[in-house]
Amino acid sequence: MLRKLLKERGINLTKEEFAIICEITTDDIKFNRLSFKKCTGLNYVLYIAIRSASIFKRCA
Repeated sequence: MLRKLLKERGINLTKEEFAIICEITTDDIKFNRLSFKKCTGLNYVLYIAIRSASIFKRCA
């Protein structure tokens, strides 16, 4: 589902890149949301994934 939403926004990722983006997104949510007992909606997950993909593509 997340991959489809990213593709709709023009972010094309390989399987390896997508796996890394998912890992970065999950780590971000665990550290910044779950540790403060905040809920995370799909829109916010998508926002984090888009931001993570942008940063990853610039650094890789």
